[in-house]
Amino acid sequence: MAPLAYVSGKIEKTQKDCFVGNEKVECPRETQVNTSQTGGRILNLFPSSQALETRNDLLFSSILGGVILTFALLATLKIKIFGKTLGEYIKPIWYFILVAILTVLWQYLVGLKIEDNTLPIRISQWVWELMVLASAYKLSKIPNFSYANMFFLGVLYSLIIHGLKITIRYFFYAKTFGYIVDRFLYGSLLVMTIAFVLGSVFVYWGKKKAST
Repeated sequence: MAPLAYVSGKIEKTQKDCFVGNEKVECPRETQVNTSQTGGRILNLFPSSQALETRNDLLFSSILGGVILTFALLATLKIKIFGKTLGEYIKPIWYFILVAILTVLWQYLVGLKIEDNTLPIRISQWVWELMVLASAYKLSKIPNFSYANMFFLGVLYSLIIHGLKITIRYFFYAKTFGYIVDRFLYGSLLVMTIAFVLGSVFVYWGKKKAST
């Protein structure tokens, strides 16, 4: 076999062949990496599964509608979750929630369009993380706000922040169920760490201070 010639330049790949300028070259072999990917993005929790590499607009819309309807009923009927209504969770921190939502929208409407967006996207993530932390701290100052309430705060922020993210990714970026489920659970772990774990620390400090 003849030795391969070294060719300098950017390789442009068509369906069958590769070119550097107008010169046809051998296409580079794709290295196999032991990571699970879907839709061109690395999955953090789930292995690649053909069963999850599907899209079903009716199913996704039904789940989304069910979540929205559940929260509407909680708010309308004033059903208590761990002794507090949805309004008692949201009213003291509504502006933190608003900033978190606007930050997520900024990421997709502006941040992803920036050429070198690594730092801006990271800063925007720090912003909504700070909103979650500030919410946990403020709610911990409310009398009788418990560890269970902090857990629900984490669930609430997970649905708001990452529910919004996966909705955008599903409808506007054509992501599969495997991808959005993985991203939702992975992102929710971070939210729960801030809201439930650190929020519980705030509750503990408040109770300890009150008892002294």
